[in-house]
Amino acid sequence: MLHYLILSFTLSFLSSLFIIRVAYKHKNLLCETLHQGPQRFHQIPAPRLGGIALFVALLGCSLLAFLKKDAFKEEYILLFLSVFPAFLGGLLEDLTGKIKVKGRLFLVLISASLAFFLLSAQIWRLDLPYADNLLSISAVSFIFTLFAVTGVTNSINIIDGFNGLASMVSIIILSALSFVSYKMGDYFLTTFCLSMIGALVGFFILNYPAGFIFLGDGGAYLTGFFIAELSVLLVARHPEVSPWFPFLACFYPIFETLFSIYRKKILRGISPGLPDGLHLHMLIYKIITKWLLGPLADKTLRNALTSPFLWALAMTSVIPALLFWDKTLWLLFSSLLFALLYLFFYWKLIYIKMPKYIRQKSNVRNTQP
Repeated sequence: MLHYLILSFTLSFLSSLFIIRVAYKHKNLLCETLHQGPQRFHQIPAPRLGGIALFVALLGCSLLAFLKKDAFKEEYILLFLSVFPAFLGGLLEDLTGKIKVKGRLFLVLISASLAFFLLSAQIWRLDLPYADNLLSISAVSFIFTLFAVTGVTNSINIIDGFNGLASMVSIIILSALSFVSYKMGDYFLTTFCLSMIGALVGFFILNYPAGFIFLGDGGAYLTGFFIAELSVLLVARHPEVSPWFPFLACFYPIFETLFSIYRKKILRGISPGLPDGLHLHMLIYKIITKWLLGPLADKTLRNALTSPFLWALAMTSVIPALLFWDKTLWLLFSSLLFALLYLFFYWKLIYIKMPKYIRQKSNVRNTQP
């Protein structure tokens, strides 16, 4: 399994270097003018084509599985091929800036459908009364699976705002999934998780802290899709694993997405698809890093300092997920605690006046969402 990790890391790192070199020779590949908005916090132009590096890395691993004739080669290749529509939609948005959110999410639905039929990647239980009876109906299971996979896929794109944020959070989640997969003796899922980890680490080295290359929508959708499908397959293949284990492991990006929808639709009365500057990671950048480093600090440094706060937050859900991976009630209780922790932190940042010593240094006004 480790040779997949090494191969994916090497291919991703070299591909990222190649993309950076080509992009700075051909400035049109930087695509900076196509992606302006309140969620843009970097100063140095960089290619949004990190997804290509991840795709190349997993393509190489798929070829390795085929040539080695591993027992799981067919599953590995089918899962890799399933991502193509979702990845293509994100990549086209990175290159053109013209693919709307609905169009990209539709392509994610196609990818989820492919995995559902090709790999039986379906959610058929939640270990809750009545819910499992509904999910025993094929049509209900199909619709719910597509909804869940699309939601998780998009959630990684939602948190992809600062150097190293989405990639490291994804590495943390995939590490948890790989641990439980290995514990179950599932070498296909373990190997695919390790392949993704290697690819993300190869990218991460060039993304954090300086931001020489970004995941882009293509990379975020590819990563989110595989996290979602590996989660679905783990629960579908192993009844011992609670379906709430991957839910809690992924809870930071999931809750960020759900709260974002609530904040925009209910509190602000705008479309959930419109970007704004009020995600938790943006508030940390605007308030906490300005307090720690001062209002005149270099924005690239503040950008890099933002992500570790969210890595720590993600760990507060991943650690209990690992501890209680087969205990549904404890997982549900831990999910509630995480939600309360998130809301408390968010409330302290945006609704309640900051302590005077922070307010004076950061010069941040109390802004309602």
